[in-house]
Amino acid sequence: MGNSGAAPLVSSVQNLDENTFSQFVRSAQKPVIVDFWADWCQPCQQMLPILEETAVQLDDRAIFAKVNTQTAPAVGFQYAIRTIPTLILFIHGQEVGRRAGVQTVAQLRQWLDSVSEPIER
Repeated sequence: MGNSGAAPLVSSVQNLDENTFSQFVRSAQKPVIVDFWADWCQPCQQMLPILEETAVQLDDRAIFAKVNTQTAPAVGFQYAIRTIPTLILFIHGQEVGRRAGVQTVAQLRQWLDSVSEPIER
């Protein structure tokens, strides 16, 4: 039936859109790192596996999500996204930091450490 036999990958990164973004970020019990991206953006494609790996490693400390700025332009406009990928860190629904460009797992860990208790390695 067109199934290659491979199990679908389950992502540790939540997909958000214009209908789910605000409620998700406001109601999260942990810090939320949101990756603003687009399909056509090559650096965004490089960022995806890094975000997935970080989400798995730090799932007890933070929630990782992504917003496609092509399909959810209002969210990108609301947060004045000018460069992608842009990552915004939210705590209790409030933006507490932002980074543009591809980040490493170590950079994301350090960023989280800077706004919360250090993450045990």
